[in-house]
Amino acid sequence: MNTINTQLNGFNLEAIDNTVSALKSNPKIAEFKFRATNRWMSGLKNKSYIQGFYGALEEDITRKAPFEYATDMPQVLNGDNTAPSPPEYFLHSLASCLTTSMMLLASSKGIAVDGVTIHVEGDINFNGFLGLNPNTLKEYQGIKVNIDVEGNLTELERQELLNLAKRSPIYNAVINPVPVDVSLK
Repeated sequence: MNTINTQLNGFNLEAIDNTVSALKSNPKIAEFKFRATNRWMSGLKNKSYIQGFYGALEEDITRKAPFEYATDMPQVLNGDNTAPSPPEYFLHSLASCLTTSMMLLASSKGIAVDGVTIHVEGDINFNGFLGLNPNTLKEYQGIKVNIDVEGNLTELERQELLNLAKRSPIYNAVINPVPVDVSLK
């Protein structure tokens, strides 16, 4: 008797197949619009709220309450160190999107992985942000990502995992900057 593995790396393979089939039959299903609202609290403290999004041809209303994310800065940068800083959240977003992308796509290709840990480090020189040196970049000057993958993997599978991670939407937004329209009301 043959048994079909329906789970791999914590993913439901049938659900992945169903999603891919639906996207092939109607590519518009893949068009999503994510949103976040940020409010300044006091000093260097902000709070972001994430709740609804548009995807799969409809507005999603399944989240009964918004997710809340506080930001602050370290004391050395005049904050109170009560929450991660925006640059740290940015690194978190990059790392988590690399992980999610790699593991979803690996599962769809039948690659079993025992564990993944991603270490991300970014270099910023605040002289650019503060306007103290016009020749200094305001953004990260460089970001290093190291991916530790555990499992009985061939070198070819390891290379495939790296390629799959690099399909991450956040990674691609960083290496291929997207237009950002900022306006003031």
